[in-house]
Amino acid sequence: MMSADLLVVIIILLALIFTYTNGFQDGSSVVACPIASRALNPIIVIIISVCFEIFGALLGGSAVASTIESITSYPKSVFLLPILASSLSGAILWNYITRLLHFPSSSTHALVGGLIGSLLIANGNIIWGSMNLIHPSGVGKVILSLMAAPIISFIAGYCIYIAMTFLLKQATWSAEKVLKSAQYFTVSALAFGHGANDPQKSMAIILLALYAVHSPDIHGIPLPIRLASAIAIAFGVISIVPGIVKRVGTGIYKLRTLHSFVAQLSSACVIIGGSLIGGPVSASQVISSSIIGVGSAARIKSVHWLVAREILLAWFLTIPCSGILSSLFYLATFK
Repeated sequence: MMSADLLVVIIILLALIFTYTNGFQDGSSVVACPIASRALNPIIVIIISVCFEIFGALLGGSAVASTIESITSYPKSVFLLPILASSLSGAILWNYITRLLHFPSSSTHALVGGLIGSLLIANGNIIWGSMNLIHPSGVGKVILSLMAAPIISFIAGYCIYIAMTFLLKQATWSAEKVLKSAQYFTVSALAFGHGANDPQKSMAIILLALYAVHSPDIHGIPLPIRLASAIAIAFGVISIVPGIVKRVGTGIYKLRTLHSFVAQLSSACVIIGGSLIGGPVSASQVISSSIIGVGSAARIKSVHWLVAREILLAWFLTIPCSGILSSLFYLATFK
């Protein structure tokens, strides 16, 4: 077996690669609404998103990372390292598979599935915890966050759209310009929320790896880890997948300016809220659900339910598939 220090270096590199894949996977969904609705220039959208993704990764706290760390009580020893490496490998491979298929699947699901798969095959300690709404814990808290976020974003998208159409029923065409300009704010908030939530998941893996070879005297998330993760997700956003942008922005419902604004606003509120309470959420799930909510409120018959069904299928497949991939990596590499 390779040395522990070398394995830690590999895990850090894998975590950054995973963050990069998260950037092009979920980041493509983040920029989809203003690009698909033609509300903003695509280059400007990407520049704004990259900047605020970095701000989110640097300033987004550590609550989500703590939740991911709480999935396992496996002893912080060198025996944890192969599990972490396999988890990341399975998640990365699944992200690339879904990129090729243009599926906006969840990177969060992929990492959680990878962790569970590796821990199960290695007889590791999984803290299944509780899905108690007041004090959720362990895997239960992660699953509760992943289940609740799309439902909340659907309801938020639906209700905000109804409210906006009521407020704007006497509006003139000048309101269109205002709504387009307002999307500089909404895309910034959405990118910040994504940067505050998703990079923390790989930050948690890096911290677990460092705990395994050093005493867990590290408090919080060190700045170098934050900065490296911020740069990785920024490069991922730059490498957006046009197929995912098209599928999210027009495949579910053909977005116009108001639809785009509402979908971004509701998604940003849910993702930032999740980050504040330590709930790891999936940006692609939240954004897609918001669009379905907006489309249902605007004209339910125009929602492309077949595309929505394909996206739902990808969501449900992600945890078991990434779990199987990570298990195979563990068996092939460390057994």
